Amino acid sequence: MIYLELKIVNIKDEPLLSRKLVSAYVEFEKSTPSYAEVASSLSSSLKTDEKLVAIKHVYNSFGAKKAEVIAYVYADEGKKQLIEPKPKEKKEKKAKEAKK
Repeated sequence: MIYLELKIVNIKDEPLLSRKLVSAYVEFEKSTPSYAEVASSLSSSLKTDEKLVAIKHVYNSFGAKKAEVIAYVYADEGKKQLIEPKPKEKKEKKAKEAKK
């Protein structure tokens, strides 16, 4: 388990898109935490489902043990599916499907 301390700085409500913009600082011990680790920490801190959290950026300074996090917390999963960009498929998967 990676030590991860999350401190929420600002929450801005965006009612038109049914989401909240969350700015936070993360302090950690070893390497910069992954987006999944930050999302789980943020969702437990805000008491929401992890599926509703979309991490946009993790800004880290070289050598520092803290990072700034910009994330969106959506009201429901349908809105998140509609607004968030779809993850791109890897080229290897497309090549395997083309061969079949």
